[in-house]
Amino acid sequence: MVVAGYPPKQHRQIHLLLLLTFFFTLTSSSQKANKNAADFTLLLAFKASSDTSNSLISWSLNSSSSPHSHPNCSAWVGVTCNPTTHRVSKLVLNHFNLTGSIQVLAGLTQLRHLSVHHNHLSITPDFATWPSLRHLYLSHNHFTGKFPAGISNLSGLRRLDLSYNDFSGEIPVTELTRLTHLLTLRIESNWFNGTLGSDNSSLKSLLNFNVSENGLAGKIPSWLSKFPASSFAGNDHLCGKPLPSDCSTKPVIVNPTAGRGPLPIGVTDVKKKKSSKTGMVLMIIMVDAVAIMLILAAVACCCCYKRKYKEEKKNTKGTTSIAYGTTISASGDGEMVCFEGCKGFTKVDDLLKASAEMLGKGSVGTTYRVVMDGGDVVVVKRVREKVRRIKDVDGFLREIGGLRHPNIVSLRAYYNSKEELLLVYDFLQRGSLHNLLHGNRGPGRTPLDWPTRLKFALGSAGGLAFLHGYTKSKLFHGHLSSTNIIIDDQGNACISDIGLHQLLQVVPSSSNNAYKAPEMLHNNNANHNQARKYSQKCDVYSFGVVLLEILTGKMATSEGETSLAKWVQRVAREEWTWDVFDFELVRYKEMEEEMTALLQVAILCLASSPKDRPKMSTVHKMIEDIGIKRD
Repeated sequence: MVVAGYPPKQHRQIHLLLLLTFFFTLTSSSQKANKNAADFTLLLAFKASSDTSNSLISWSLNSSSSPHSHPNCSAWVGVTCNPTTHRVSKLVLNHFNLTGSIQVLAGLTQLRHLSVHHNHLSITPDFATWPSLRHLYLSHNHFTGKFPAGISNLSGLRRLDLSYNDFSGEIPVTELTRLTHLLTLRIESNWFNGTLGSDNSSLKSLLNFNVSENGLAGKIPSWLSKFPASSFAGNDHLCGKPLPSDCSTKPVIVNPTAGRGPLPIGVTDVKKKKSSKTGMVLMIIMVDAVAIMLILAAVACCCCYKRKYKEEKKNTKGTTSIAYGTTISASGDGEMVCFEGCKGFTKVDDLLKASAEMLGKGSVGTTYRVVMDGGDVVVVKRVREKVRRIKDVDGFLREIGGLRHPNIVSLRAYYNSKEELLLVYDFLQRGSLHNLLHGNRGPGRTPLDWPTRLKFALGSAGGLAFLHGYTKSKLFHGHLSSTNIIIDDQGNACISDIGLHQLLQVVPSSSNNAYKAPEMLHNNNANHNQARKYSQKCDVYSFGVVLLEILTGKMATSEGETSLAKWVQRVAREEWTWDVFDFELVRYKEMEEEMTALLQVAILCLASSPKDRPKMSTVHKMIEDIGIKRD
């Protein structure tokens, strides 16, 4: 019998269970709130000790209405919180003029991304306190001491950048091989010494690696030889592929104090000083003797070359032969110059008589795919006779021919005469970015995935940034579009037709207005003024349009009365949806943040005023940051 108003035993158990559940939920929420508040207390402590210039003025707890509420992460510059736990998971504080130590941040145990590059920080903590860390960027600071402790224990680490600091000692290669997910390791421009380990220890996951400008010595392990020589430059005692120095002919120095590394305290023996001075005197005498011998040899070679050249010129009638690094006139009319990597032909006639296939006609002339007798394939651009050229054609082309960069199509040779101008380039068979983006949009098409598009954006930005930063003169492309971004066999985007519109004063066609900067659209009728007023910031605008093509899949030509650039800029100001991106990218919706970030870069490039557009070096860095933030 049940007494009225009193629940049975089963009901009492259910009520007790619900009460306990509510109690534990309340306790758990309270603990999360406490941990969240503790995170922000640590951030305020870091601000107090390191932010002497008050750059982090937005860091304040005023936004919290009660002790138990979560601080508003979005209001704190550079801070991102996990939406579930409300713990600080990401900290990006670059270029904030911060000083001192980041030790106080060790309490942020849920931190996954820490970026503090380009500051004045100097004290390194034990990174083992951040077990969840995936990305760590400490470059361009004043950190000192040995390789940071605890990093080798971060099993999930993807990106590590310690470059441009004052770290020293040996690199713990064996310990770093435990980081099986590591994609980036950049430690260039420090004072590290010792070796890079052996062939037995490898890190196959690495995609980005650089140890240049240190004091490393010994043989480069075979598993690192896939990276370019620039990744190892500035280490005088390193040898083996990809460096030109062969370890079999070069003594392998494994002294950990070799090169840039600091010498141990106490190496001040008087005998060593005396022997060092004696050796220096002997070295100076030997260098002087060798220099004199080289001068005499050079004079003798010049005399022999002049005699040989006169004899060859007498026997040559209208045929121009070429050799690497030489310039030979033909009947006093034209000359052909061959640069590094030129192969497959020895005469101008070899080019003109070889099997050729026309690839297309443009405003400056016709482009051919030429197959030489030996099987080598090149691209020859034959400039129209009536195209006006700058005065110093040879000087300009010699400068362009000296450009070497993985993301630039190299000029291998040129032939210049009164009648015509032939330009010889590498042939890249994968075609242009324009064709890959817009060609065959029907059935059977293989869509470009998002990682590949981002790689193309980064590569072409790198090539253009290199061109703009070339130290010998202020170069620009002058006619950048998706049609002259070519993809090589390794899938790298390469800028082609470098400087053609700077070299040749060509009347631009109205069909290419989509790529033109606003300041250039008013100069179509003043051809010579356009060449004079064109600037590197015009290239930046054109590159912004290329980025829009990559993101939207749309062609850059005008659609009705609205260009692609104006359409995207208008949509970006409104409540835009996924419709702005190429429909082929819908399956990469989890990467929407990266696409949005690249869209923001494009909009910066498309600023109407040249002074408001970023430099290409900045654009390249922004795109690089988008790629390296991915887990």
